[in-house]
Amino acid sequence: MMESWQTIMLIGGIVVVCAAILPRRAASVKQDDSTQTVRNMETALEQFMENMEADNRELADLVSKSAREAQLQTKKRDERIEQLENRCAELEQLLAAQANLYDAASVRQQPVVQPLSNIEPISEADPAVPEESSLSIRHRYAELFELYQSGKSIDAIAKKLGRNKGEVQLILQLSKQEEAARHE
Repeated sequence: MMESWQTIMLIGGIVVVCAAILPRRAASVKQDDSTQTVRNMETALEQFMENMEADNRELADLVSKSAREAQLQTKKRDERIEQLENRCAELEQLLAAQANLYDAASVRQQPVVQPLSNIEPISEADPAVPEESSLSIRHRYAELFELYQSGKSIDAIAKKLGRNKGEVQLILQLSKQEEAARHE
């Protein structure tokens, strides 16, 4: 049989040989693992890039869709502005015509000083009396002017009266013009 020192030497030799062989196997396993890791990372990066490209395409589509919608809204606004400008011009012409009728009617009226007992009631068909439509803007839109003078905003007035904001602004502007024309 072997002596104990020989057994220890034999076991020590086996350990040294195993220690020399095992790191080489572990290194090759590590090399395989690192190669696999690199492949996995490349695959992950490729998937990430594909996702980024898809997201960029979606974003570009959204931007172009938003641009088209903005152009469409701008076109609609322009058409609406044109309609409102035409309506404003029509209202100004109507106001001018009514002012002319009012002026003509007031010229036809002869101021006569009579005692109250001699005054006869005026018939509605009398051309010397201006029609209700030729009354001042302040009389025709009394509620609007009451709200405006009480400090309400144009938006609030438009909502309360069920009118367009531009229409309320137009009435206020025409009233100012009418007052300026009366003072001249």
